[in-house]
Amino acid sequence: MQSSNTSTSSVTAESPCIGHCTTVLGDDVCRSCMRTFDEITRWIEMSDDERIAVNQRVADLLKQG
Repeated sequence: MQSSNTSTSSVTAESPCIGHCTTVLGDDVCRSCMRTFDEITRWIEMSDDERIAVNQRVADLLKQG
């Protein structure tokens, strides 16, 4: 059986939300998931490709330290 995930990347379209959103405190970027307010509010409307792009941006940001 072939895996449905043929990509070698570990970045997925799953939400990085951990339930501690700081945008409700006025932050432009959530300190927990590192997504912008716009990315958070649009998440349910985004395609998988858009979600993966957001998650890749966050992963790259976290690698930079």
